[in-house]
Amino acid sequence: MIQQTITHELNRPQAEWDLLRPHTTLIVACYRVEKYLPAFLDSLEQQDVDHAGYELIFVNDGCPQGSDEVVREWMQTSNYAVRLVSKPNGGVASARNIGLGHARGAWVSHPDPDDRLDSEYLITIETARDQFPQETMFAARAILSNPAGEETGHTLDARYAGTGTSIIDLNLQPRLIHTLGGVVFFKRDLIESNDLRFQESLLQSSDTDLIGHFLLCNEARYVIVPGARYFYMRRSDGSSIVSTHSGNMARYASLFANSHMKMLERAGEDCPPWLANLLLYFVFMLFRRNRRLNTPVDLVSKGDLATIRELLQANLRRIGTKNISRFDLFAIPIEFRMAWLAAVEKLPSSPVEHLSWHPATKTRKVAVYTSSPVKPLDIGEGGRRRGIIDWKSRTVEFLGGVWIYQHVFRISAASPAPVRLECFEKEYTLEFNGNVLNPSEIRARSGLEPPLVVQPKRPRSAPKVVPPSSKLRRCLKATGLLRGPNWVFLADTQHETLQCELLYKETARAWRGARACFVAEQDSPRFTQLEKSGFRVLAAGSRAHFEAMQTAQFVVTPQIGALALDPFPGQNISRAWRIVLLPEQAQDRLAYRQAAMDHAESVPVSTSVEFDRLAGRYSRTSLLTSDVVLTGLPRHDLLERLRTAPFDIAIAPDWPHSLPHPSTIEAGSLLEIQNTTFVRSWVTFLASESLRQFIERTGRRAKLLLPQGVPSSLFSPPKTIEVVSGLRSCLEAIAASAVLLTDFSPHARDAAYLGRPTVYLQEDPGATLGAPDSPLAQAFAFRNEGFGPVVRSHPEAVEALEALLQATPTLYQDRIREAFQFRDGKASARIVQELQR
Repeated sequence: MIQQTITHELNRPQAEWDLLRPHTTLIVACYRVEKYLPAFLDSLEQQDVDHAGYELIFVNDGCPQGSDEVVREWMQTSNYAVRLVSKPNGGVASARNIGLGHARGAWVSHPDPDDRLDSEYLITIETARDQFPQETMFAARAILSNPAGEETGHTLDARYAGTGTSIIDLNLQPRLIHTLGGVVFFKRDLIESNDLRFQESLLQSSDTDLIGHFLLCNEARYVIVPGARYFYMRRSDGSSIVSTHSGNMARYASLFANSHMKMLERAGEDCPPWLANLLLYFVFMLFRRNRRLNTPVDLVSKGDLATIRELLQANLRRIGTKNISRFDLFAIPIEFRMAWLAAVEKLPSSPVEHLSWHPATKTRKVAVYTSSPVKPLDIGEGGRRRGIIDWKSRTVEFLGGVWIYQHVFRISAASPAPVRLECFEKEYTLEFNGNVLNPSEIRARSGLEPPLVVQPKRPRSAPKVVPPSSKLRRCLKATGLLRGPNWVFLADTQHETLQCELLYKETARAWRGARACFVAEQDSPRFTQLEKSGFRVLAAGSRAHFEAMQTAQFVVTPQIGALALDPFPGQNISRAWRIVLLPEQAQDRLAYRQAAMDHAESVPVSTSVEFDRLAGRYSRTSLLTSDVVLTGLPRHDLLERLRTAPFDIAIAPDWPHSLPHPSTIEAGSLLEIQNTTFVRSWVTFLASESLRQFIERTGRRAKLLLPQGVPSSLFSPPKTIEVVSGLRSCLEAIAASAVLLTDFSPHARDAAYLGRPTVYLQEDPGATLGAPDSPLAQAFAFRNEGFGPVVRSHPEAVEALEALLQATPTLYQDRIREAFQFRDGKASARIVQELQR
């Protein structure tokens, strides 16, 4: 039963407690931390200080799991003065406020009970306070580590580089903001005199909110204490307060309204640069998250996203153009900063941003930004008007709305040498005299400092390759490696290679003199698999890989990364290859979030809808019409060859992005995955009597198509259901199936290619798609765009299967028929033909 009243327990008699005069109070809010508390308490016992100077207030925030029992047992033997408060659940901020109300020390701090303190943590803080007795805020160093115990560094670690205990005056050093509350020691009288408290309406960041208000009250000064080491431990189960709420977008409405706006109001008419940096730090993190696939932003309703946008834009207007322009903590994408500036006022000017240079076509893509969708300028060079090869106005979306427009132009460029453009439009200016600059050059020309470095980065593996001897070169030439088109296919462990394998074979058949090879990590299973299948495979980073890249004309990859863009950094390979992005599946409405997609120079797609989604005039990628080819995908060629009389039932669960993939977690943690609603629901359906009877009654074979890397034991299918794994085997099963059943699997498109309908079993779509009108729900609008009915229960699913075996309704027949431009098994040939042009 959850505690409904507030109770207090002391480990001293009341009379003795009243006589204690601690100089420091540590407030520890506890909720579901019972298994982490022993390590934290042990680190307290190891502190090399006089324990009599401290009081510890533990606040059990209505947690029934036993945190209070752990503290209660420990406090009986500890020589610290300990108060244990038990209260109804109200959140971490309310727990800390309870502690503040009972604190008696001149200094207060609030470490988290799932972290640990270095043995000299407290004595180092005491020494710093003696060194700077007039200061009112001291900040220790947080050492972040992952569940494996490896240090990962914090975003603001650069403050500690090459410095000792010292005063930070944020009015003079506005970049050196501090955000982590657990490592801060506050002068309590300043908290009380300004009536400061933790903001209880905030799900997260209430400690940063207190820091901001405190700094506005103490002239923005604090002492940094690098020698006081606080070990911030990331939980393996992701259940820390930060991890739990980091995906909760509702917190941002509260953050912007109840925290950031209140700080701006306390600051007065002019927002100080340090406060702007503190607030924009969180805005940057939100925008960066919004640019990723599987972001929680995509689960939020249109109305809630609109509210968050309005609150944020109001704050940006208070922060102001000058502060936004000077924000330089990170290497901010140009579109982020331009979007923020556009929230303040209509954009009167823009830098000319270099997006990419394409040596194979001797062109480059550049971009400018405006608040209007109309093409803003006529480009010229050297006083002459210059024709544009291609252009588009890309909508730049954040938080579910359009903030600005990026106008992308393809222009001729025989080399990546500097180019200066001119604007022949009135009331619009090209910054930096029209020089085309990359983001780092724009940053430097703007007078901004280099971005903060999280920690010394480990250099990407790029072994020095000794150039081959002339004899080896002759051998390479004799074998044909240095002759004719050279196709390099990239393989990793995260993506299936089937499509690349199919296109590899087509290049050998259709392009005379072409030589193809795969590149993979030599010790990876993918390397061995491809070799056994008879493909030529080069070890990534090897001399053979180096030589291949010197003659490569095409690099084909399912996802663009360093191996495609710059495989040997610093080794003077002049990129002459075209990057072909070969997507694993159809490009949905959120495909523009794929990493580095805008670097693609050729993207094969299957439908005109996908083509417009990627290359349309107002689509959300910077891809132009010349970058996207409507050809079909190689997997469709295989489906055409596998096509057979439909008979079976294929069942294809789609692994939800909200769950960690089984391949990424320890075997012992699989039990937690098995207990999730997603897995339990599929296990129940597969073992259901209604499905068993349906299979017996119809005489159909049922096949379970496992998501990539997922063990069959997770779903525990009955023996009457055949288990299929691997993409090729799954496609074979689909080719023999009369109907597919799934929740959200892209295999529905494979079935549709073959003319087969799909039943979408979605018992709780909100758990996967969020709000009914969320961006993700719109991307998976199967009820309006799917190839069969959407059902909500197991009995409905079986009924729908039986109905589709009898006949496919005209509505779904039309959608299936219109889904693909080509159904002729010649997609790979068309891709090769397009690249030959």
